[in-house]
Amino acid sequence: MSILRQRISLQVLTLLLVSVAAPRWCGAQGAAQKKSAPAPAQAEAGDQDQPADAKAKPAAAPAEGPAGNLKMPDPVPEEQLVPVLKTVPVRKDRPTFNEKMVNTALLPRDREDIWVLDFSFKPLRIRTVDIPGKGRRPVYYLSYKVVNHTGKPRMFVPQFIMVNEDGKRFEDEVIPEAIPIIRARQDASIPILGAVNIMGIIPPSTKQGVDDAVFGVAVWEKWDPKSDRFSIYVRGLSDGYKEVPNPKGGKPIVRYKTLRIDFIRRGDERNISENEIELNDPSHEWVYW
Repeated sequence: MSILRQRISLQVLTLLLVSVAAPRWCGAQGAAQKKSAPAPAQAEAGDQDQPADAKAKPAAAPAEGPAGNLKMPDPVPEEQLVPVLKTVPVRKDRPTFNEKMVNTALLPRDREDIWVLDFSFKPLRIRTVDIPGKGRRPVYYLSYKVVNHTGKPRMFVPQFIMVNEDGKRFEDEVIPEAIPIIRARQDASIPILGAVNIMGIIPPSTKQGVDDAVFGVAVWEKWDPKSDRFSIYVRGLSDGYKEVPNPKGGKPIVRYKTLRIDFIRRGDERNISENEIELNDPSHEWVYW
């Protein structure tokens, strides 16, 4: 009996030892398996698409240098949509032959915040010009001078419209062949701008005793030779405007501050001469037209 008891006791002790040691061994084995286990399925799928070098050496993050070492882009140049007109210095005390100055003082009906350019003009003249496709034609022209005394650069887009006593309108035309002929008669040393190249920015004139002036000319190849009285309306010398009621209803009509120059022509329609064209008395007036 003693031997049987010893065997039974030995087996029971062995079972007890195994039951106590088994959890520790299983836990250690599970931890080891977790350390040696491969990545999840998603990672394995991603690794299969990557090259071997990428698996061995992960991509390094891009190096960020200091902001001072980065090259700044070149500044965008400002675009000048319209040209700045070239001015000609003219002494204020220099007498100008046969030139009519226009008073630019504000009128009672003007707004207080408008600007007006200084304007002077010479009598209406006629010159014969060889126009391509039309031959030699008599051309009316009005020479003028503009000075900006407003203190700021101003956009100058003039309009010259001749209107006869019947209300028929004749706008100034682009006749480049007439410009050198008129310039030779006026003053060859002073550039004269025509209907196209006169549009631009007039810089302010701020010199003492000197005006920075722009010289231009308006020309007409078409007009009414039968007219005894006609006017030339000059727009673009001011930003003044006003709204008047529309007699037909609806939106009001906008009228702009305009210089009107009145002429009288004494003679017939056959022998046209510039000596027959005279300024009316008074010769000009500011109107809203």
